[in-house]
Amino acid sequence: MFNPQKYLARVEDLARFVQSKYRVDFEPSIALTLGSGGAGEFARELKIIAEIPYSQLPEFFQTTVPGHSGKLLLSRVGKTDLIVFSGRKHFYELGYSGDIYTNLKEVVLPVYLAAALGCKLYIATNAAGGLNSKFALGDLMLVSSHFDLFFPNVLAGPEMGIPGSLRFQPQNQEYSPALRQQILEIGKELGIGAQIHQGVYAAVTGPTYESQADSLGLRHLGVDAVGMSTVPEVITAANLGLATLGFSLITNVIGKDGTNATSHQEVQSALDNPEIKNRFFKLLKRFLDVYSEIR
Repeated sequence: MFNPQKYLARVEDLARFVQSKYRVDFEPSIALTLGSGGAGEFARELKIIAEIPYSQLPEFFQTTVPGHSGKLLLSRVGKTDLIVFSGRKHFYELGYSGDIYTNLKEVVLPVYLAAALGCKLYIATNAAGGLNSKFALGDLMLVSSHFDLFFPNVLAGPEMGIPGSLRFQPQNQEYSPALRQQILEIGKELGIGAQIHQGVYAAVTGPTYESQADSLGLRHLGVDAVGMSTVPEVITAANLGLATLGFSLITNVIGKDGTNATSHQEVQSALDNPEIKNRFFKLLKRFLDVYSEIR
């Protein structure tokens, strides 16, 4: 049975371990989770303070999905200190066996760690299938809202007992509109505005890709992109008082008839495309620069 007290003690131990790896003048304000594709070239845009493999973090999960490198980067862009989780744990890797609440809390462990380290903004990135007919391979979607098909909700189960967190949490403060607007403006400045959209992201558990009926149904419900992550993380971050942002990189486009004959190799191929990667990393780097200026 999931024990909130033991879990939070584990988070505190993790935070102390991470803090022991950096100087006192390092104060992370942003946590960034990079899913499929990992940090890659983006790490070269950062000033790395420390790099910690997940295997060295006490009682932390290991990544099992190709493309998820499994390391924590303590880094700096301009005047902004941030922590980068290169790789995440998906719910499908843990499944429904045993205590589901424990498994879901394992998925969002990085978010609790980010909050414990003092971060105020949580950014999740993901690879997603495009349902919107206006999307093209390599486009970027800023998540404006989500359609949660995870079960159960990540906040279900015993209450965590964290001051300020709500048991019955509204979901109108996620995916900061002000920050999304800044990103859209940056995209125009960089000449890539046509490749940046806003839309609704649906989270499914995976690991199967969507059936034809799944895709048609989600599109009918107003979903623009679909993937296997992010939503539990964002719900948790908002519950802990962090501002949130979500980026979906469109790695495959689902047919008008709902056909989605993709594979992990196809998704990874899109993520490895230099033009697609450089466009996204350039946008992200510039946003971090601007965020540093406006804080």
